[in-house]
Amino acid sequence: MPRRTRFQRIRQSRPFLLIALTVFVLLLVLFVEGIDRFNAPNATQLMMNFSYLGLFVTAMACLLMSGGFDFSLAAQATLGTLIFVQLSIDNPSIHWIVFAILAIVIGACMGAINAFFSQVLNLMPFIATIAISSVWLGISNWWTGGLVKTVNIESFSAVATGRVFGTPIPWVFIFMLALVVVYSLMLKYTRFGRSVIIAGGNQVAARLAGLNPKKIKTILYINASVLGMIAGLVYTSYQKTATVTGISQRLPEMRGLTSSMLGGVSFAGGSGALTGALFGLILIETLAYSLQVMGLPAWFVLFVNGMLLVVALTIDTVSSRIRMRKMGIKSSGGGGMMMPGMSR
Repeated sequence: MPRRTRFQRIRQSRPFLLIALTVFVLLLVLFVEGIDRFNAPNATQLMMNFSYLGLFVTAMACLLMSGGFDFSLAAQATLGTLIFVQLSIDNPSIHWIVFAILAIVIGACMGAINAFFSQVLNLMPFIATIAISSVWLGISNWWTGGLVKTVNIESFSAVATGRVFGTPIPWVFIFMLALVVVYSLMLKYTRFGRSVIIAGGNQVAARLAGLNPKKIKTILYINASVLGMIAGLVYTSYQKTATVTGISQRLPEMRGLTSSMLGGVSFAGGSGALTGALFGLILIETLAYSLQVMGLPAWFVLFVNGMLLVVALTIDTVSSRIRMRKMGIKSSGGGGMMMPGMSR
């Protein structure tokens, strides 16, 4: 078989397909609605969405690659940002950065709790994190009484309003891209990054190779919660308010899962790349924005996002079976995909 050139490999890759689909969606909207629909304020809003959702996607993709899963990221970010806002209101003489750091530390502790349930008690992460999500949201409701907390701190709001040298590009968008690059390089070129993929692909093989899958996943659970908390702070800076439903209604975990799987990250762990997950996010957010621009109802946007997840799951399942067949491994035929965190 002739060796493929670099251009052929790029053209046949998952990110290239996602870019092509995104461009197609944009051209379709331009044709139907006109070029004025994509002005500078709209572009800035899209990039702001990419900024905080990109952090959630990074957190979710890394966990999925290791065979883990966390459905409580939005609830963690909700409680952490509410605590941050309340402390900032009650202590105006103390700089908000102190309370932001405290919120991030709280996020790390929440991640450690998730790791305890999934890696020490061996509870299924998918179920355990859904349960703990209800706990955090319940505490958030008790903390606020369901009221909206307004943030009137100019320097904190400037985190979201800052632009790159007068352009419509937010600085937090550049921060998110830089973070994706750093994590991508870590996953590809460091020993820990390679161990993430090995642990997610086969825990038995990882242990035989001298790795500790539970330790790796514990680090990634804490990492995911920290990134989720930073994303929550960015979202709060952008909205200038903190509510119990503000972050959770954006369904960041579902967006992270859909984006990751569209980008080639396996639901069962062991494969994928952050760049593909990011392009997956760009596609689904651009598609959602385009559907809204064309005047379609909100339920239709939810329907399309759900269908995208079904398509991503189907592609992942079929791809996994093809890989297993090529390796000479017979499918169990039990129906259904292995859940993240289940023993292999």
